[in-house]
Amino acid sequence: MAADMLLWREISQSLERRILARELSPGDKLPTEDELSRQFMVNRHTVRRALSDLQDKGIVESTQGRGSYVRRPAAPMRLQKRPRFTDNVRERGRTPRTKTLKLLVRPADSRVAAQLGLRASQPVIYLERQRFIDDEPTGLSQHHFSHDRFPTFVEIYRSRGTITQTLIDSGVLDYTRRRTSISARLPTVQEAELLHVPRHVPLLVHRYLNIDVLGRPLEYGISRSTTEVEIDFPEPDRD
Repeated sequence: MAADMLLWREISQSLERRILARELSPGDKLPTEDELSRQFMVNRHTVRRALSDLQDKGIVESTQGRGSYVRRPAAPMRLQKRPRFTDNVRERGRTPRTKTLKLLVRPADSRVAAQLGLRASQPVIYLERQRFIDDEPTGLSQHHFSHDRFPTFVEIYRSRGTITQTLIDSGVLDYTRRRTSISARLPTVQEAELLHVPRHVPLLVHRYLNIDVLGRPLEYGISRSTTEVEIDFPEPDRD
């Protein structure tokens, strides 16, 4: 019994070292139970005990019939009235980064037009970005703005590289979240590839509307994220 305990712990520690050394990255599939059994010359029960230990530590996630995958470090995002990805991540001592995937002007579809108070087919700025935390991809986002309201958005964004600074330069000094709806679905092939997640792991989908200080629709966005959501409720007033 003592020998079995040492064996499963040895397997667990070996896999953990490989993950910490980045030999196995978040989203990577671990070797199968049979492969690990042969590699360490142990029975499958011992391998399962090692994988269970890693799962208890939050390092891997296992699904029957699909195998075990390296879990990405938890990085819950707060739902806030003033949503600022960069500030939110930095407050947690981590490093944010965004990558622009698409930036163009195109006709608004009916849903985007309704959210922004436009007519269908009116031009909107479409911005698609990929988000990273500590260089790990954690989200994909689509942003829509009225082109008639912000005719120089594309040029300013290419120079500034951030939405907030682009809006400031366009005369919008502050904006807030009006509403957010959250759902979950499985990733597409492209999303799984960009976010380094297996196809069976759901993404959180946020659809949201941001408004300016006068309450006018400013931005309609859709984000797909691998991160958890954290909601803080204020303490009730006590007289």
